[in-house]
Amino acid sequence: MERHFHHDLEALQDRLSEMAGRAETALSKAMEALRTRDPNLADEVVAEDLAIDRIELQIEGQCLNFLGLQQPVARDLRFLVAAIRVSNYLERIGDHSVNIAQSAAKLSVLPHVRPLDDLSRMAERTIGMLRGAVSAWLEHNTLLAKQICERDTEVDALKAEVFAKLSATMLHDPEAVPRALELVLVSRNLERIADLATNVAEEAIFVTEARVIKHHAYEQPAEAATGPESSEP
Repeated sequence: MERHFHHDLEALQDRLSEMAGRAETALSKAMEALRTRDPNLADEVVAEDLAIDRIELQIEGQCLNFLGLQQPVARDLRFLVAAIRVSNYLERIGDHSVNIAQSAAKLSVLPHVRPLDDLSRMAERTIGMLRGAVSAWLEHNTLLAKQICERDTEVDALKAEVFAKLSATMLHDPEAVPRALELVLVSRNLERIADLATNVAEEAIFVTEARVIKHHAYEQPAEAATGPESSEP
């Protein structure tokens, strides 16, 4: 019975891996649609998102079934709880990728402008974070997971640079406002995807080390993270 249960957990992990692959594909296609001004790619992103939604429902149902019937403990319990959360993060990444694809479709009918280098770098780092976070989850690599969490500030900084440049553009060229606003939305969605990739990395640490490190708690000294121990005067 136990062997069968762990085989089912491995199958669940495979479904999460498939879901993560589709999320990365959706994001890559959305950015490619933006770069090439190809609205057909935007339609493909929507199709990927529908598949991601279906897998999320399947994973959630499987996890709830395991929790109700198997009554897992320790690491298996942590894995199932985290798997539900990770599937939700991946589903939301699919949604944000659709948002980017929709912006790409709108931009495809507007006058072409040279894309911002900062936005391209932001996309590269975000895709890299997502790929790294998924690897950390699948391989139980807590060192990589912590590195992914630390890289979130890079994406935040790039978003600030993109917003500053686009704001200046809109101020000096009113005709550029529609294009600039769509690019601001793209940067905002990329930032949210980077945040969600960080969440996936945090879940990898939760499962492997039984520690919650939200809000970068791992950067704090143990006493600061857990509170000072009480002592007698």
